[in-house]
Amino acid sequence: MRESDRRRLRRARVAALGLTPRLGAGDTAPVSALEVARELGALQAQDYGSGAWSLGVRSGLTLAQVEQAVHDREVVRTWPMRGTIHWVPAEDARWMCELFAAPRSTTLATRFAQLGITAADLERSGALFEEHLTRPMSRPDVAALLVEHGIDPTDQRNYHLIGYHCMTGLICHGPLLGKQPSFVLIDSWIPHSRRPSREEALATTAERYVRSHGPVTEKDLAGWLLKPLALTREALSLVEDQLVREELDGQVWLSHADARPVPEGPAGVHLLPQWDEFLLGYKSRDVTLPPEHFVKVVPGRNMVFKPTLVVDGEVAGTWRRDQRRTHVRVEVQPFTRLSDRRWREVDRAAAAYAAFLETDVEVVRVEPGLASPDASRTGSD
Repeated sequence: MRESDRRRLRRARVAALGLTPRLGAGDTAPVSALEVARELGALQAQDYGSGAWSLGVRSGLTLAQVEQAVHDREVVRTWPMRGTIHWVPAEDARWMCELFAAPRSTTLATRFAQLGITAADLERSGALFEEHLTRPMSRPDVAALLVEHGIDPTDQRNYHLIGYHCMTGLICHGPLLGKQPSFVLIDSWIPHSRRPSREEALATTAERYVRSHGPVTEKDLAGWLLKPLALTREALSLVEDQLVREELDGQVWLSHADARPVPEGPAGVHLLPQWDEFLLGYKSRDVTLPPEHFVKVVPGRNMVFKPTLVVDGEVAGTWRRDQRRTHVRVEVQPFTRLSDRRWREVDRAAAAYAAFLETDVEVVRVEPGLASPDASRTGSD
């Protein structure tokens, strides 16, 4: 693919993902967490802090406001697909799990066999959850509940039993209880669950994905759902009139006819979380992550990503945070030297992250060729 085409795809994706401009930009108030979740369909959230920043960077919300949205039951974390935790609109959690998460894979069955989790354990734990999780219960308390009724929660059994019943649509995450995740019956926690037909659900999923991630390939959607191409093509066929197709080097790329406008000029600088749709929302990451830098972002090649510095829609470095008593320390390490103008954009991105945490920020520059890191301190505004 020509580099000019690659740049064009990157800029379109940054706009579609609600990053430049962010969702609701220009309005007087941030958009809600629910609006972000509806726009993207689902957002990676296997780590709570990373997932909260995925909502914050697109909305202008603070961490406290994201957590309030959880308490208000607008968005929930659950396992809607790929055996991975995502933020989804609360009203969509049940049908997404029932349609896409069906926990019947050979891999899962093999893992259950390794852990000694039996069909009886699944049935008994489900009955216990249905009886006792009418209000949010912390993970340690869920483990204690299992022990009390003769089910061994050790060696990740607790995690897998909880995950299984989230994937069936029985339970979901509730709000944090202290620093512990909690779990609760969907029927008790979510005031209204949508119940679309199968066709409506497939069409909604395909439309949201292409609009919020495009340009994409059909394999990107299949990988996002971890479902066969046949199901992916069925879903896309239901929204065919909303798709724009473009062929580049023999590959068909799909965009939404009502895609978010792509601003003129550079796509800006972003400090994105460890797990974010920007990278994990696609089967192939070559458009946005140069292959020569992959191991710098995923050192163990094990899907454990570092938070990324993104410049004009391309991963250009990594960053990490260190929460101090009075401020957050943000250390940014680009892959190549940045201009002074780009560093000023990095400073603004770091200030946005500090505003999300409602604190001050210290930016530490670890640029290649510098003898030592260079730090600056700014307010959260």
